[in-house]
Amino acid sequence: MGFGAILFFGRPEYYPQFGFVEAAQFGITDCNGANYPAFMAMELQPGYLTNARSGKYYESDIYDDEKNRESVMEFDMNF
Repeated sequence: MGFGAILFFGRPEYYPQFGFVEAAQFGITDCNGANYPAFMAMELQPGYLTNARSGKYYESDIYDDEKNRESVMEFDMNF
């Protein structure tokens, strides 16, 4: 699909077995400038995050429960 990297929040004791490392290794923080072991990253294309130093990660609004509560409840009703 052409993606160069994956960044997400996950279990730091689990995901390194798949090649994920702390995003801090690439100089990337969360949107508040913080970093912690659960903020993980993996390059899919070698060197893709080389120029990401001092970058900040912002999650999509799709993950904002307050903005999407109704649509999530509607979706869940289909199961």
